[in-house]
Amino acid sequence: MNEFHYFDNAATTKICREALDEYVNISQNHMANPSALYSEGRQSKAILTSSREKIADYLGVKPSTLFFTSGASESISIVLSSLLWAKRSGEVIFSSIEHEAVSSFEGLLREKGWKVNYLGAKGGFVSPDELEARITPDTRLVAVMAVNNVLGTIQDIKSLVKVVREKEKEYGRSIFFFSDCVQALGKTGFSLSDLDVDGASFSAHKINGPRGAGLLYLKKGQIQVLSHAGGQEGGIRGGTENLPAIAAFAKAVESLKIWDEKKIHGFNTMMRLALADSKMKILSPDHDTSDYILSLSSPLPSEVAIRMMQDKGYLVSSGSACSNNARGKAEAVFRAAGLAPYAGGAIRVSFSCDNTEEEVRGLIQALKEL
Repeated sequence: MNEFHYFDNAATTKICREALDEYVNISQNHMANPSALYSEGRQSKAILTSSREKIADYLGVKPSTLFFTSGASESISIVLSSLLWAKRSGEVIFSSIEHEAVSSFEGLLREKGWKVNYLGAKGGFVSPDELEARITPDTRLVAVMAVNNVLGTIQDIKSLVKVVREKEKEYGRSIFFFSDCVQALGKTGFSLSDLDVDGASFSAHKINGPRGAGLLYLKKGQIQVLSHAGGQEGGIRGGTENLPAIAAFAKAVESLKIWDEKKIHGFNTMMRLALADSKMKILSPDHDTSDYILSLSSPLPSEVAIRMMQDKGYLVSSGSACSNNARGKAEAVFRAAGLAPYAGGAIRVSFSCDNTEEEVRGLIQALKEL
């Protein structure tokens, strides 16, 4: 295999040694179903309980509010699909920079009689004032992601939730506030209880954990789900738990405590300074933005630039890696942010603590050579 330098960590990350060792250990030594009544099953159940408690401690919530899933996309689907049980349709509000896992529900919801409205995101940020103006007595759910996966912009979730809570008092009924926190976990300091959201989603593979493990947070526990299956995870997500992946997820969360934030900040700053006088335009704002994500635009079409970077040994993306139409999805974010003229040449660089300063300097040189 040719040597390459990986800078697409917002898409997925390399599993860390601690998480991998835990995955192998649980796979080989704790194969029993956590629902089994014999001693080995009880041991598996204890591991499941311990994993939930470790992650709950990190997030600052009660373990009973966390439900393991196969990933953030499934977590999001569980919440949005629950709207289909409503006795009468209403209105939902999405930010215009949501991940496709959220925005793809628009067609189904409209088909079932729901009204779907979108909030603007000038510069990549959602305005609490606009949210306040858009909420109506029919609004049942608001979805705003914590950190955007294309630009890295960090939303003021606390202020947005405060708007919703005030509207709840005005209308005398609840409005569910959901936040996709995939790019926030481990990369922005936050407590779920402090944010006061009603629901949130997470994925293990974004933080050097395994693929196939995710998390759904529900502040008030039960919601109406389309499939209870075997009743596992409080009936929220039925099916035999993926215990090795869950335990590895918890181990990856524990490893977040030793991530070097200053190192990542240094990489981001180095790139911004080095490319300031180049033909690359920096698209990610210089404030309220995750250091882990830096979006740029080159004079070349993004597909060409990304292929040339690969030839130089550097793996970057066009902004999203969830399908072959990744560029089109990223363009929607750029349009919402007012950056449409630069979307065609967009390149997203996303860091991890595995990257080195030498690699970043090489990446800068390769980008300049484009």
